[in-house]
Amino acid sequence: MATEAVIHVGGINPHDVLVDMDQYDADTELNAFYHDSNTTLNVGNMTDLPYTLDVKQTIDAILSSTFSLNVLDNASVRLVGLDGSANNPTYNYGLVGNGKLEMTEQFVDTALGYLGQAPVVTINVDFSDAGASTLVYDPGNIAYDLRVPPNITGMSMGDQIQVPGAQNVNYENNVLIFRTDQGLEVGRLHAPDLDPDWLKMDGDTMTYACYLKGTHIATPGGETKIEDLAAGDQVCTASGGVATVKWLGYRTLHKHRIPAKNAIRAFPILFKQGAIADNVPHRDLLLSPGHHVYFDGALIPAMLLVNGRTVIQQFDVPVFEYFHVELEQFDILLAEGLPAESYVDTGNRAMFQNADTVVLHPDFGPSTGRPVIDGIKVLRAGPTVEAVRKRLLARAQTLTQSVRITDPGLYIEIDGQQIYAQQAGQHEGVLRFALPTGATHGDLRIRSRFAVVRETTARANRDLRQVGVGLVRITIEDEIGRRDLDLLDTRLDGMHAPQDVYGAVMRWTNGDARIPAALHCARGQAVLELHVLRTYSYWEKERRVA
Repeated sequence: MATEAVIHVGGINPHDVLVDMDQYDADTELNAFYHDSNTTLNVGNMTDLPYTLDVKQTIDAILSSTFSLNVLDNASVRLVGLDGSANNPTYNYGLVGNGKLEMTEQFVDTALGYLGQAPVVTINVDFSDAGASTLVYDPGNIAYDLRVPPNITGMSMGDQIQVPGAQNVNYENNVLIFRTDQGLEVGRLHAPDLDPDWLKMDGDTMTYACYLKGTHIATPGGETKIEDLAAGDQVCTASGGVATVKWLGYRTLHKHRIPAKNAIRAFPILFKQGAIADNVPHRDLLLSPGHHVYFDGALIPAMLLVNGRTVIQQFDVPVFEYFHVELEQFDILLAEGLPAESYVDTGNRAMFQNADTVVLHPDFGPSTGRPVIDGIKVLRAGPTVEAVRKRLLARAQTLTQSVRITDPGLYIEIDGQQIYAQQAGQHEGVLRFALPTGATHGDLRIRSRFAVVRETTARANRDLRQVGVGLVRITIEDEIGRRDLDLLDTRLDGMHAPQDVYGAVMRWTNGDARIPAALHCARGQAVLELHVLRTYSYWEKERRVA
């Protein structure tokens, strides 16, 4: 039997509440009481727990109201019920990163109701943040002509919608209609501005933009899908000229066959619509990591432009297919309006399925031995690359209403209690946390904001580490005395390998490090002291005051 936990949002409580899945057991049903309009519950999963958290929403408001629930990166939430009512309510659900949201039949039946018998309800599901998220939508046996379907926005490459019982999906008048093989309708969702070429059904799950086929290339007769090009066809170049296709190479890759060490060089890079400039690209565009994008005489590999917001590497795509266009003479093509290179044979033609010979382990990283091309420089570092990255970072902030901040938001958590640093008498970089008496025998969690190294700075690199704060010393003061903990102790969890910083040994946390009780052995009234040598630049959703 499930145990019930209660969380209050709004009223005398905060209107924006964050909880983490590790605060609840796998059999917990979390009852979220919303006391006011414009209130939000955020559910995270900092420790990558494998289960799904059941959530029931209870509405304690009578006015026309908006209630939100965000499923943060790696969290999994199942909506099991909805109680209470408001006049013409709007329920907003956000999927962030690799979040998963399940709408059960019980929830859908209560939330949507029948027109004329229940208030007009609006349900919005937003996929617009980075990552590959999943919506499970189970409306059960309902009369669809009497329902107002949920609105789906922000879907991009790798996002999924699962409708139990569905085998087919059609896209008609901005509506996704899911049917069985016998044509019985089992789900309907309003999803404007999707590209039907990017819809793929696998069992009862629709994935959006699984393949790189479907990319539109500019030609004198208009845009043409890349897979429809053939030798002898003409295409437009970025300079306004016309070039002739010589060869079209293609290769299908499967996630489970790609070694982890090659992931960064294999998985596709998503350029969201408008990521480079206004309407450039004019649709979401997917490129291989080593494909070079053109910037005013410079060719820069796609993998070095990743920022985690508008240029994102998609590591969760199960199957994807690369196409490369070779011209009679190298030039810059227009892919979804974005200037990008044509294929250059530098000895890697055998990677493609339609070449005479195919290597077993294709590598789509930046090629070596690229010929010198007048007026074009291939760059992987330096001032020009940094200037481009700065421009894309600034644009990402505007497009996603995000900001980069240097405050790590560091705190200690023990037995579910958050403890912040003392303010008085601190030295720069030295933070002291007074641990409550009687609660000092449990594990201590060092929690903070975190960022992927390559995503938030102007300097281009391929570092995939998720970093929080850089520590050079950890000290405990208690009734026994003052002592340093060994920063290299293997029992420390959530810490990256040590690195030398001007003679000091430093270790980055991953944003959620753990000091086991067996290591710190704190007694009585104790103080944890952290010596922070470095912080980073972290993406944060901008909070705007209405």
